[in-house]
Amino acid sequence: MARRSAPRIPVRAPSRTPDRRAASPAPRPPSTRNGAPGLRLYETFEATFIGHPEGTGGFLRLLGAPKGPRMDLLVDWRDTHGAIHGDRVMAEVNGEGWDGRLKARVVEVKGRGDLPLPGTLQKQPWGWRVVPLEPRLSQIISVPPTDLAEDGELVSVKLDADPEAKQLRGTVLARLGKRTDLKIENKLTAALFNLRTEFPDAVMKELAPFPTRIPAEWIQGREDLRETLTCTVDPPTAKDFDDAISLEVLPKSEGGGWLLGVHIADVSHYVAEGGPLDEEARLRGTSVYFPDEAIPMIPERLSGDLCSLREGVDRLTMTAWMTISPELEVVQTRLSESVIRSAKRLTYDEVKEACIDLSTRKRAELGEALCALLDESLVLSRRLTQVRLGRGAMNLDTEEAEFVFDEEGCPVDARRYPRHDAHRMIEEFMLLANETVARFFTRKKIPTIYRIHDEPDALKLEIFAEVARTFGLLKPKETPTPEHLNAMLDKIRGGPLEAMINTLLLRSLKKAEYNVDNIGHSGLALQDYLHFTSPIRRYPDLIVHRLLRQVLRGRALPEGLHSHLAVLAKGASDSEQKATEAERENDKWKACLLMKSRIGQRFKGRIQGYSAKVAFVTLDSPFVEVGVPLAALGGSFWVDEHRTKATGLRGSVVLTIGDAVEVEVTAVDEDLRRISAWITEAKAQDAHGKAFQFVPTLAAPATLRESDLEPPRRGRGEARTTRARSDAPPKGRPPKKAREASGKARPEKTTREAHPKPPKGSVRGSGRKKR
Repeated sequence: MARRSAPRIPVRAPSRTPDRRAASPAPRPPSTRNGAPGLRLYETFEATFIGHPEGTGGFLRLLGAPKGPRMDLLVDWRDTHGAIHGDRVMAEVNGEGWDGRLKARVVEVKGRGDLPLPGTLQKQPWGWRVVPLEPRLSQIISVPPTDLAEDGELVSVKLDADPEAKQLRGTVLARLGKRTDLKIENKLTAALFNLRTEFPDAVMKELAPFPTRIPAEWIQGREDLRETLTCTVDPPTAKDFDDAISLEVLPKSEGGGWLLGVHIADVSHYVAEGGPLDEEARLRGTSVYFPDEAIPMIPERLSGDLCSLREGVDRLTMTAWMTISPELEVVQTRLSESVIRSAKRLTYDEVKEACIDLSTRKRAELGEALCALLDESLVLSRRLTQVRLGRGAMNLDTEEAEFVFDEEGCPVDARRYPRHDAHRMIEEFMLLANETVARFFTRKKIPTIYRIHDEPDALKLEIFAEVARTFGLLKPKETPTPEHLNAMLDKIRGGPLEAMINTLLLRSLKKAEYNVDNIGHSGLALQDYLHFTSPIRRYPDLIVHRLLRQVLRGRALPEGLHSHLAVLAKGASDSEQKATEAERENDKWKACLLMKSRIGQRFKGRIQGYSAKVAFVTLDSPFVEVGVPLAALGGSFWVDEHRTKATGLRGSVVLTIGDAVEVEVTAVDEDLRRISAWITEAKAQDAHGKAFQFVPTLAAPATLRESDLEPPRRGRGEARTTRARSDAPPKGRPPKKAREASGKARPEKTTREAHPKPPKGSVRGSGRKKR
């Protein structure tokens, strides 16, 4: 099934079995007060060198250390010892930055990175070379002549292992295509993140003997649910359907309530443990979803056919039965191996049309029985949502972009992905099934892979609360409890601050991950939670199915299971992180392809965030993000420590997150996946908080640089810098109102001020506002 965004925001950890956290803590690198690895001055360590796109030094990431803010050590360009991006190095801590962040220097380069790199093959008079697409690797790679690709084509290259070589050398492994090829950005994204796109021959040979129809002997011993009314609900573009639902209203004579069935594709029946298919699924860890293509975890014959719960076809499943009382308590659960025959393949919008919009035509098309099932499912899911929020879970929806493509596969538009109660219905049922299976393993004290979400850092959460108070979303004495935060999220839902507040809240909380040690899921306010409902696209779900089958059949579990699962959980978390980064990068690439033909055009949008030198603006339509260098505003603007507003022109102009702006796109850089723009008009406030229309003057070139995207430094030095900026005279011409107030306004210049001079490189032409 296609990817779904599920609630995943922690605030308060559940209180049940509080001693389990201390019983067997997950191994993690020690941390200092700044969150960086706990290293002492002059201590040596092994790490991976992460280059900087502009060649100004880089960072060091300790081997095995998780990704996160301040976890990478800074390296000055003079201390790199010749290391390039991806190198394995020995380094030592050599001090702290003025903001308290650890600094280090490279002592020895132990070896080159062993991952293939994508690049452009070029023929020169002296030989062949490859120009890497990775912006953090600025060196040119010399390669021997090859017959795999031609001059100007994109290739995959493997670096020579010798770190002492003065000239970077490598070998061309494969041809990726041409820049003009359809969906070439998908191939390049996969190459940049080393995603596995082809299945080995051994995997395909393992699939060959599987029959196209389920043999009768496979059904023996399973619960036969083929006569039970079930259906699947997925996005319209989904090709793999791994979950189906059924719902029965229990008679009042028996106490009332519901019998909910969640039926999940039994992938573990096909994927033998330790076989080539299992090993490939483990290495991939998860399916990767691009806007127009998916890289599946298991081959298409399984993901889109034999395991997919297609309409009117018998399919093997694992079923979680949950008896829910009228008071919405799960009073009884039962897990079984089963076989179903889905009655209907539905989309979210079809459910909305039939059961929310109450379309007579659509209801007649689906039939009375199916509509009754969906109607009751919506009622139950809404009540379950209230129960979940009542126990302290967060009610946070994040906005996602949905790209629209033409017949040739080129992006022509981007819009907000619509979410409604049909989405929440399926999510609520999947959450309940995941919790049910997790409690089964916990109750029986059987090791498994849990989905955990640690408690948020109290300091980060308080910093978020301080930002929320500046916008009047929290009262001065209100603490960021789940109740207060949910009330705040309900207040801003659908408004200009929703996306910004959701993003800031997400950043202040810890990430969910897989772990064999169960410490609970604070985002859902659950002590027991795991992933069970998507074995087609997630490897941990497949492991859970495999363990559940062994328990249901009464088979003995292998020795050393806990440590074995711990290794699998760590690999699954890493794969999930890599897939998320690849999906985000591909979304940025698609946005660049969409906007490169719109340079010079103006769009409405809202400011959604700041770095130290850039305002990030999300356009209303198309729904993409552009970066506006603060230098393009004219004058001297600085960002506050919480990155919520930019102040300039001696405090006379304040631009706050959520403010409506009009921007003009000035540049698109596909190689770095950036869209640059400058603000032509903005709804701003003056020093007294009075709103006015701000028109930048004497704007500078509006092209993003990597240094612009650096997060703002914090510490005592920042306060001194801010004061110095505020006391210094601003650069550029002040706004018209400020000049009139000082008695220096010149009427003959009024027309020119209404149409400010465009930045260097802009294609605005004469600067006159387009009608």
